[in-house]
Amino acid sequence: MGLYHSHNMPQRKLWTERMEKFPFEICALEVLEAICSLLDTRTREVETPGYVALDKLTSKSPDEQGHISQTRLRVQDVFAMTDSPTRILTQWNRNNQPVGDSSSLLAGFLGQIASNFGNFPVLYENWTQVPEQYKNNVYVNTIQANFVVNNEKHKQYILGSLGKKWKDKRCRLFDKYHNWELSVEENIQNHPPHISQDHWAIFVRYRRTAKAMDIANKNAANRAKLVIPHILGSKTLARKRDELETIHGRKFSRAEMYQLSHKKPDGSFVNEEARELHEKLHEEMQHCSENEAFLRVCGKEHPGYVRGMGLGVSPSQIIGSSSGATSSTTSFESNERIEQMQAEIQTLKAQAQVAEIDVLKQQIAFLMQRAKGDETPDLESPVNKRSSEGSHMPDGGNSPATI
Repeated sequence: MGLYHSHNMPQRKLWTERMEKFPFEICALEVLEAICSLLDTRTREVETPGYVALDKLTSKSPDEQGHISQTRLRVQDVFAMTDSPTRILTQWNRNNQPVGDSSSLLAGFLGQIASNFGNFPVLYENWTQVPEQYKNNVYVNTIQANFVVNNEKHKQYILGSLGKKWKDKRCRLFDKYHNWELSVEENIQNHPPHISQDHWAIFVRYRRTAKAMDIANKNAANRAKLVIPHILGSKTLARKRDELETIHGRKFSRAEMYQLSHKKPDGSFVNEEARELHEKLHEEMQHCSENEAFLRVCGKEHPGYVRGMGLGVSPSQIIGSSSGATSSTTSFESNERIEQMQAEIQTLKAQAQVAEIDVLKQQIAFLMQRAKGDETPDLESPVNKRSSEGSHMPDGGNSPATI
C-alpha cells in the first residue's frame, strides 16, 4: 500500500529479546504496548524508488554577501522542485488527514493549484462536474511530482481539499469582478485577465440563475450564523491534535479540541457564545456519548467535515448511522479502547515491578537454602517456575491482562 507504521517494525525482535530475559508479566506488557502502537495509525508515505524524500523542510539560499543561510521551505520553493528528483515526505494521522510540518506546505501548495483556473476551469457549476481527467492529471503530474503521496485515502483528502479551495476562489473571483448593477453582457466584458471571456461568460450566466442565487443566499445566511471564531489561525485541527497527542502521549477528544481551539492564551473563551456551547456540551456528556452531545448541541454534521475533527473526516467515520444516530464507530471505540489499555499499561508496570522483586526474593531464598545444604527435595526452583509460566503464555490462560 505504500505505507509503513512508524512504531511496529522493531516489535518482533523486541518481543523475542524480552521473552528471553524477563518474566511473562513483562512480555504481556510489551504485547499490550505494541497493540496500542498499532492502533495509533499515524503513517508516513514511503518514497518511490528513484526519488529523494525531503523531510527536513528547509532550503539553502545565499544572501547579498554570498553567505549560505538555511530557511524554511516556501510554496514557491516546492514549485521550483517540480522537475527535480526531490519530493517532500508527507505524514498522515489515523483519520487520513495530513499532519506535521509538511501539512502546511501541502495546504499552501494545493491553494496555489486551485487558484490556477487553467487546472480546473471556472465554467463548471460545481466540483463534481470537473472532469476526472483534469483532477487525475493534476494529482499525478503536479502533486505526486512534488509530494510523496501514494495512498488512495490520501488522494481523496487532497482532491476534497482542492475542491473546497477551488470553490472558495471562484466565489472571491466573482465578488471581485462581477457588479450586480451592470448587465450580464457588461459583466462578461469585464472578465478577469487570466480567464478567457468564453469561460467567464458561462460562469457569470450560471451565477445569475435563480438556482445559483438561492444557493449563494443560503450560504451567506449560514456564514452569518458563524459567530464563534477559533484561535488556531492557519493551523488545522488535525495538526494541532497531532502535536498535543505527541507531547502528552494520549488521545484528545472532540470536546477537548473544541475547548482548546476556542480559548485564548489567558484561559478565557473567545466570546460568550463559545463558553455557553462548551458548557452545554459538558452538561450533555454527563448523560450521553460525546458524539451524541455534539449532535444535540451543534446539530447534524456536514459531509467532509466533523466538528472537533476538521476537514477530511466524514460523519460516517464518527457517527454510527447515516440518520444521525449516536452510536460510535469502530474507529471511535478503538480510540476509547486505547485509553483503557494505556491505563492498564500503567497498572501492569507497577504490578510487574512488584512481581520482579518477589521473584528475586524467591531466587535468593532458594540459593541460600542450597548454600546451607538444607534444600527440601520438593522445593520448586523459582527460575524453572518462571520458565514454565512463560512457555504457557501463548495459550492465554496465565496472562494477567485480556487483550
